[in-house]
Amino acid sequence: MATATLTDVACPFCGLGCDDLTLDVSGETLAASGGACVRAKLAFQKIASTPADAPHSWVEGKPVSLDQAMARVMDLIAPSKAPLFGGLATDVLGMRGLMELADRTGALLDHMNSEAKLRNLRSVQDAGWITTTLSEVRNRADVIVCFGTDVSARFPRFFERCVWVEEPMFLKDSEHRQVIIIGQPKDLAGATSPKGRVPEVISLSPDRLAEAAALMRGLVAGSLPPQIQTDLPLEALKSVAERLKQAHYGVIVWAAADLDWSHADLTVQALTGMVGTLNITTRCSGLPLGGSDGDFSSDAVMLWQTGYPFRTSLASGTGHYDPVMHSTQRVLHEDEADLLLWVAGLDPDRTQVPNTQSASGKHCPMIALTSAGAPLIQEAMVQITVATPAVDTHGYFFRADKIVSLPLRKAIQRSYPTVAEFAHRVMAGLGEKAC
Repeated sequence: MATATLTDVACPFCGLGCDDLTLDVSGETLAASGGACVRAKLAFQKIASTPADAPHSWVEGKPVSLDQAMARVMDLIAPSKAPLFGGLATDVLGMRGLMELADRTGALLDHMNSEAKLRNLRSVQDAGWITTTLSEVRNRADVIVCFGTDVSARFPRFFERCVWVEEPMFLKDSEHRQVIIIGQPKDLAGATSPKGRVPEVISLSPDRLAEAAALMRGLVAGSLPPQIQTDLPLEALKSVAERLKQAHYGVIVWAAADLDWSHADLTVQALTGMVGTLNITTRCSGLPLGGSDGDFSSDAVMLWQTGYPFRTSLASGTGHYDPVMHSTQRVLHEDEADLLLWVAGLDPDRTQVPNTQSASGKHCPMIALTSAGAPLIQEAMVQITVATPAVDTHGYFFRADKIVSLPLRKAIQRSYPTVAEFAHRVMAGLGEKAC
């Protein structure tokens, strides 16, 4: 059995895109080490441990050959007049293939994470923002406020990779950095400094975070009445505001996926407005963390090819962006799609599908592309296992700050088609030459 050790491997299973992993390859099995987080270890192991002779194509839940599955795919796609391409959890190369197919079929495109992304986008559209990169945080930030997000849960190595570093370029050391967490973190281990200094925690339930963001914006701007009445921890929040004012380089960190309430974009706007005010007298930036499930990678391809982000339809032959009307769940609920192509080709545990039943009770037919190790999706008329970038195919992945595109190296040999190969095969079946 062939064995090998791959070093400096990039990981696509969260938006950090850590590129210092080690993969021990033995035949078709993988073991991730070299600093790999629990999330990465489980994902690599789960995908690679699927037996090569296990079924990897299904029609209505029954194992079939890939050719038989593709024949059924063509039966569904060829007559479709209003296809919806959802999920879109893939890398740059996979998304480029899907864009070709969407252009040919007039599909609507929407990512599984688009609702969270729009909370940030609405804030940018309304007032703009000042944001930073992971490298800037690593080398410059002296006060870091994590707002409403359990950063270690979503991005396990954030503090290791970006905060508690050995030699920040523009600071004497990282030990004296102030880390403040506003919310309800479950685990403080990652946010605790190497010498044991625990972060300051201001415990607030999710239903009070919007109010806290607005209050902090007022505290930073000095625009609150002197006798304000609130049951929030006012003195603690005042202290945070003062430390941000005195910081040489403050950073406010959040993940829009955790700000899950009505009009949460206004909370993002309060945070970014606070950043803007702070920059009048000092330096401060926002760090909106995302990039998981390939959302930044897929969005980048859409932007450079159409000029529009997720929730764009190509039905008219050109891009039509509508962040409200083109929601996956709304389109399915209103029976406006006659086919759903659901792409979940990265994390095998991220295969939750939308409700395909419309208000009238009709179910939209579904084709699902999933990674090895993913469960069988009962709603899918066809399900095909596709190659996963960084495991059994190469690719490219944009990390959380959208600055760096990381190469993903193929580690093991499998016979699964890539997402792009699937798209090109469908294109050929429709009588189009793949680009």
